[in-house]
Amino acid sequence: MKFDRLGWVVAAALVGGIAGMGFDGATEKTGTVDMAKVFNESEYAKKQTDSLRTMGQARQGVLEFLRQNSHMKPEDATKFHDLSIKAEPTATDKADVERIKKDAGTTEQRFSTLSQKDKPTQAEVTEMEDMNRRKDAVGDLIQKWSQDFSGELQAKQEALRNDTLDKVKDAVAQVAKQQGYTMVFVQDIAPYSSNDLTGEALKSMNNKK
Repeated sequence: MKFDRLGWVVAAALVGGIAGMGFDGATEKTGTVDMAKVFNESEYAKKQTDSLRTMGQARQGVLEFLRQNSHMKPEDATKFHDLSIKAEPTATDKADVERIKKDAGTTEQRFSTLSQKDKPTQAEVTEMEDMNRRKDAVGDLIQKWSQDFSGELQAKQEALRNDTLDKVKDAVAQVAKQQGYTMVFVQDIAPYSSNDLTGEALKSMNNKK
């Protein structure tokens, strides 16, 4: 999963597959707007991007930790997963995460020590076999959660993109009506218009709370 490229570029098709947006007016007045620029450079989109990145990094952190500590107890892995992606963890939650991390580190050290023994006892062999069964179980969880995270992030990204695009359209419509435009074209459709609303639309977008 890659969370550093969040795909916020807006193509003309995202505007709804139309050449422009029409507004009522006594006389015809047309302009253009760079929707992608308003979208990508708006403070709202930047906040949404940061939110998505934080969400992705938390989930990537879960997977990386489990891969490095694959001999931990599956029930601890599940609890670590749940608490690590919790939106607002409590102090108790954070303490549990630290306890799980500590236990997982101790387990990995124990496995490393046992695996380097030339003549482990039967009890130690049994202990390592149990740890390897845990590794298989945790490996299954990693695979499942990796798929779950990918789907979750894709759905969240789409929702944030659509929400931001709706706000961009509202900002363009607001500026167009205030300035008496009857039609506003996407800049890719009409790149040479002298009436460019991009700057005003971006300002309107950033003024929204």
